[in-house]
Amino acid sequence: MKIALVGRFGEGEILSGPERVGRELYCELKSNYEKVIFIEYFFSSYRNSTIIKKIFGKEILNDNVIRFGIFPLIFFLLKEKFDLLHIVNLQRFILSVIPLKIFLSCKIVTNFHGLTKNEIARENYFYKRYFLDILVEKLLVKKSDLLIFPSALLLNQFQKKYLLLENKYKIIPNGVSKNFSQNEGQFPSIEKSIKLVFFNGFDKIINRGLKALIHLLEKVNYEIELFIIGEQVNINHLAKIKMIFQAPMSHNELISFLKGKHFVIKSANFDSFSIFVVECMALGLIPLVSDNVGIKDFIEPSVNGFVYDSNSKVELAELLNQIAAGKYDLSMISASAKKTSGIFNWEKIAEEYIAAYKSIL
Repeated sequence: MKIALVGRFGEGEILSGPERVGRELYCELKSNYEKVIFIEYFFSSYRNSTIIKKIFGKEILNDNVIRFGIFPLIFFLLKEKFDLLHIVNLQRFILSVIPLKIFLSCKIVTNFHGLTKNEIARENYFYKRYFLDILVEKLLVKKSDLLIFPSALLLNQFQKKYLLLENKYKIIPNGVSKNFSQNEGQFPSIEKSIKLVFFNGFDKIINRGLKALIHLLEKVNYEIELFIIGEQVNINHLAKIKMIFQAPMSHNELISFLKGKHFVIKSANFDSFSIFVVECMALGLIPLVSDNVGIKDFIEPSVNGFVYDSNSKVELAELLNQIAAGKYDLSMISASAKKTSGIFNWEKIAEEYIAAYKSIL
């Protein structure tokens, strides 16, 4: 089976969720299973990107990771004749790949990490050319032989918008790096404050609901330390909530940072899965998520985490008040969260991808 993963591989060690999925899957497939390469583009944010390289460039990175300009990419795909193209994360340069399908006689598999119209900033729709992202999504829904979603929650959104055929999609959850699962530690006792960790993304494109979350947390009758990783914002809040901002980190830096924290928390805003939550669970942090987050399907309330009603204005605060009052055995819940994170082992998940590939070839 000759496979090309197509998307954004990313630079360095600090990656977005979709980039991380592509890179982890590539590494697992390459080391254990198939003949596979990763194809990416000279994205504008890359250090060596130029207009000339975006059109005519080619650069071989580590192993079988190749960065192409548009024309070399087209010639390469026509020449190599892959059995399968796997679009691991949606990027605009893929618009040059989709029309080639009629000449390639290969199957196309696409991962969807979110519904584009729900994630983009509407005020920059034309200025930022977000309409191209929607076009990529529509074309891949139509032209792909298999669509892969990380959760039933995201699948349901796509079914409502695109009326998907039942035999055209699969749900395969995202995985967590081995770096996280290899770390041990005891759940820290709650003393002066509840320590919550919140991921606020790398930019303002996606509203992750931080302001609304803080409004809910103001109803908690206990001191809170809210560690916010990513985008900084100015928010008026009560003195009992202490906000600490932290720039995004590499895996090893994040593992060290998360030591001594109690909960990973999500707002009521939609999130198709949340790799970050699983990473935190692997380190023993207890997930506290709304029913609008895809990872909820793997959380049994009061057993390995907590799920609150995204439409309730008081349930989250009531839950944290009960936690502060000592109602739950947090050490047991933390241990169960760690155990649950083992489901998201990339070796197991890669096996699911291989089975998905074989189902359409």
